[in-house]
Amino acid sequence: MHIRYVVPGAMRKAPSGPAELQRRHAILAGWAAPGTTVSITDAPSGPLSIETAYDGYLCVPFLVDALAEAERDDVDAIIVGCADDPAVDALRELAVRTLVVGPAMTSVHMAAMLGRAIGIISVPEVASLYRLLGSYGMTSHIADIAVLDSTVLGLREDRDATAAMVRAAARDLTRAGADVIVYGCLSLAFLGIDSEVEDAAGVPVVNPARTALAVATAMVRAGLMPSKKAYPSPAATGANGAAHPAPELEHVRQT
Repeated sequence: MHIRYVVPGAMRKAPSGPAELQRRHAILAGWAAPGTTVSITDAPSGPLSIETAYDGYLCVPFLVDALAEAERDDVDAIIVGCADDPAVDALRELAVRTLVVGPAMTSVHMAAMLGRAIGIISVPEVASLYRLLGSYGMTSHIADIAVLDSTVLGLREDRDATAAMVRAAARDLTRAGADVIVYGCLSLAFLGIDSEVEDAAGVPVVNPARTALAVATAMVRAGLMPSKKAYPSPAATGANGAAHPAPELEHVRQT
């Protein structure tokens, strides 16, 4: 089995970006089930990180290309490495044989199986996260969202300072009624702070990167793909009114 983690931003262009890509690859490989190959890629251009909904839209063309490449490479599943799940619904419409997994979708549904009130720790701006939770029908499961005073890139500048902020946020969320915590940013998922946050909050912590990898593995093994009634294949209307497949993945359909 081959699962590819796709960073929607141009991480390679950020300070220490190439080293961070290698570090995340090593972490993902360590989490992977036996017999599973994990690869990682990022955007060649565009935003260094996804901070707003606008940044998420800028990365859509790259994600379409990344899916097409994954299908050519016979990749079994891709994980879109952002907790806003940018373009996940569109990629599921385009996909022919590659499963597309969003970390937000998988982590909040997993959290709902572990508790009754979910607390999310994220960074500004959270408006797109609220909209996403609404589209997933998960709003009623959310106790509160704690917002860290940091950008996405800033989270990994000082691990200890970030860990302290996350522990404090987790405690605040549990006092507000949360009985399970989810990271609402993928940069938090690779800091190695899960155990200390669980100890501070006294509740389970759902790591979206690790959860997305586990869910993708399980779904591939079970032979599951998204319903085409829920995610219909795009079609362009030709001059004669006939429907044609979206051009990005037409070569895959012809193989």
